[in-house]
Amino acid sequence: MYAEFVETVRKYKMINPGEKVVVGVSGGPDSMALLFCLLKYREEMDFFLEVAHVNHGLRGRESDLDEELVRDFSRKYGINFHVKRLDGLKDLGENLQAIAREKRYEFFYEVLEKTGAEKIALAHTASDVAETVMMNILRGAGTEGLCGIWPVRDRIIRPLYTIFRREVMSFVERENIPYRVDSSNLVPRYLRNKVRLKLFPFIKEEFATDIEERLFNLALIKQEENQVLDNYLNKLWQEVFVKEGQYLKVSVLQNLSREEAKLLLRRFWEQATGSKRDLYQEHIENLLAFCNNIKGTRYFLLPRGMRARLSYGKLYLEKNISPTKISFAYEMNPPGSVEISEVGKRITLIPVFAGKGDLFLARDSSVIVRNRRPGDRFTFRGHTKKLKEWLIDQKIPRDIRERLLIVEVNGQIAWVEGLGAGDLFKSGKDSDLIPFAVDLELLKSC
Repeated sequence: MYAEFVETVRKYKMINPGEKVVVGVSGGPDSMALLFCLLKYREEMDFFLEVAHVNHGLRGRESDLDEELVRDFSRKYGINFHVKRLDGLKDLGENLQAIAREKRYEFFYEVLEKTGAEKIALAHTASDVAETVMMNILRGAGTEGLCGIWPVRDRIIRPLYTIFRREVMSFVERENIPYRVDSSNLVPRYLRNKVRLKLFPFIKEEFATDIEERLFNLALIKQEENQVLDNYLNKLWQEVFVKEGQYLKVSVLQNLSREEAKLLLRRFWEQATGSKRDLYQEHIENLLAFCNNIKGTRYFLLPRGMRARLSYGKLYLEKNISPTKISFAYEMNPPGSVEISEVGKRITLIPVFAGKGDLFLARDSSVIVRNRRPGDRFTFRGHTKKLKEWLIDQKIPRDIRERLLIVEVNGQIAWVEGLGAGDLFKSGKDSDLIPFAVDLELLKSC
């Protein structure tokens, strides 16, 4: 097995001389075998190791014994040991596995940054790859899901990638490598355990086939195809994605084939969430249908607390945070300024004695700076209609409308941020009217 480990490390160029590698070690046979092989390989190539262990606290004394084993083994070989203990995971129910995984990765990256390491080594095996492919099939994932787990992704390396779990077990027994068994892995409660303990043995018995090997080989084929496809998608991505605003141009998306659009939506999801997880075929189909109507601003809920926002032909992916209802009104005596902390803005009315003003007011006008109210009407460009309709005409997104500043004079809307002065307040024919420039400034604290 060690020879195959070395071959995998070299094939994928996982470790370079002089690098520092953080090893995620749970204490189970896979991660202990990985640490053992890295220690042996360190004798051939000069690099450095740091061990990171997460105590999830889910199995009481068992979890503490896992930590003790990894700590003692690390000390025996003079490796720095880093540990993080998690509390409150037992109450998470069905979300436990996903959140525990997220917390582990967060800690591994913390150790990587703290120690100045270049890589994180994890003990995923070929068996894990096969299980992941099957889980993705059961969840309805697309071709990307058939790629399973990648051998190298960003700063994460998986040196046991081509080795099956049965080979690992033979190796640790033969080399007398200490390890512990996670009793929760023996209970078919979660999907991965059900696949491993029930589905795979059933397929092997009923169909006399090594399903793990078949699915692992499928993943390798799909990864090769995916890399070719990625090169093509990179060109399309340049056309559809606007980096400055972090959105997709829906008009471009609509001119592509459905297959191209689906792949770009998956890439957009990965960029927005940092992961390809949890977005399945049904979500992609619903997103495509959602993009058919580009008028106005609409929202569509997605997994992982995300939502899609379609606003006048621009598609955004963002956290689904329910907006707090904003309401404000400030009296103002021009000339002068007022700060609106609710939206982080300052508005200033400055008298203009030469040139054209933005707003014309009578002396001693009663001025209020506020935001939009239901039923507001505005006279603008020769017509009087609801302010909401004017804002829609100007394609101002719904979530921005409530934050716009409105200058009300003697009970009438005189000026609207994004539109300008109303017809009754931009004429200077009356010599008693004073021209003002309207200056808007974002507060630095916001």
